[in-house]
Amino acid sequence: MTTVATFITPEEAHLFRLFLESEGVEAILFDEHFVQLFWHYSNAIGGVRVAVDESDQEAASAIFHQYMVALRIGDYPLHPVRWWPIAAIASLMMGIPLLLFGRRGSR
Repeated sequence: MTTVATFITPEEAHLFRLFLESEGVEAILFDEHFVQLFWHYSNAIGGVRVAVDESDQEAASAIFHQYMVALRIGDYPLHPVRWWPIAAIASLMMGIPLLLFGRRGSR
């Protein structure tokens, strides 16, 4: 068995394994349960490894490249909305009247 890819979480590794199997390449995961139990050691042990037979290594490498390209393709906004200015202005608008006309001492 040869490791083709490593992932930080088991979920990502399972998605890639299923993608490999949809292309006709059998794959197996290593260290999946260890990472689920001890997630903070994921980087230390190298994450969850996806392994294939040596005969399928070249095909799996090409499929991995195809998979990573497919993940990056999407209709992403070029200029995402930044909400922090709106939140800052709204909090100022809500807070200034309270500072000016807040509760006065009881008489």
